[in-house]
Amino acid sequence: MGKLTFVGLGLGDQGTSIAGVNAIREADFSYLEYYTTPHAPRLLQELERASGTTLTVVDRNFVEDGRQILREARERKVVLAVQGDPMIATTHSDLRVRAISEGIETRVLHGTTIPAAAASASGLHYYKFGATVTFTRNSVNYHQQVYGRVHQNLLEGSHTLLLLEFDTERGEGASPPALMEGLLAAERNFKREVVSGRTFMVVLSRVGTDSERIRAGAMEMLRTLDYGEPPHVAIVPGRMHFSETESVASVCGLKPEEIGDNTASIRRTAQVLVPRYVEKAKKVLETARASLKQGYDELFENTELYIRDAESFLANGQDELAMLSIGYAEGLIDALTFTGKIALDW
Repeated sequence: MGKLTFVGLGLGDQGTSIAGVNAIREADFSYLEYYTTPHAPRLLQELERASGTTLTVVDRNFVEDGRQILREARERKVVLAVQGDPMIATTHSDLRVRAISEGIETRVLHGTTIPAAAASASGLHYYKFGATVTFTRNSVNYHQQVYGRVHQNLLEGSHTLLLLEFDTERGEGASPPALMEGLLAAERNFKREVVSGRTFMVVLSRVGTDSERIRAGAMEMLRTLDYGEPPHVAIVPGRMHFSETESVASVCGLKPEEIGDNTASIRRTAQVLVPRYVEKAKKVLETARASLKQGYDELFENTELYIRDAESFLANGQDELAMLSIGYAEGLIDALTFTGKIALDW
């Protein structure tokens, strides 16, 4: 009877377990793939030396297709070795589900993965991390998603782990400075006051290798540094426990007072935008009233009521109603311009 074993190799060339080496040694077919992260130069050679067998390096399409792996695993022992932990990637999870549906026995030998390692290496508490997000080089939409995820996590007081895209086939990836530029560009665009040059970040490079390096500080300083070869990840810390502050300071060679609190001034989107819209609406309404002396009293009154409602809803934490109310106020003011009797500058 066959069997498909997923072997997690951990990070770099330091994380392969004895159980993983034994599984490779006992397999009839052993495959190695590392298309999601740059692999350690000695990884293949060390695995073959330790296991006494030959591994076949496969690409992304081979694993995603999976038909050869499943065909062989019906009668023989097959190993798919991957860096990190196998089930972190949806491709491997899908392959496992397909194997189980075909009656193939499966086993997962877990390995150290970057979310756990980044928390451990940085000194931050793992249970205080919020949702993880990937930063890609070329997609503005992803810049927006990363920015939004950092904002949401900070509102909850949680840390954000940012994975930087890497294409092993092209040998290219997103750099930490590119990540920071993308976040700052998103801030200029959306103006939610989420990040700035003062935002405190931790950047981890080549975790699990001999050249592992951790740097921390304000974004305006970090964005000017050279981080060398990938892989890289970054962390935007949320609200830190005093023991986290002490640990990060110790690990990164900082003084505790140099570690800023990224949540100190973070606000909900409505808390940032509604006051801006209210202030602008009041000024434009004042201009309209001064220009149109008669015939629009009811419209002006309703506009003013909507503005007051927006302020009241915001004070009570009813963000959606606050945004709707100020939107109605702006709509009424805009309607005046359709009369042709006034031009309002927003």
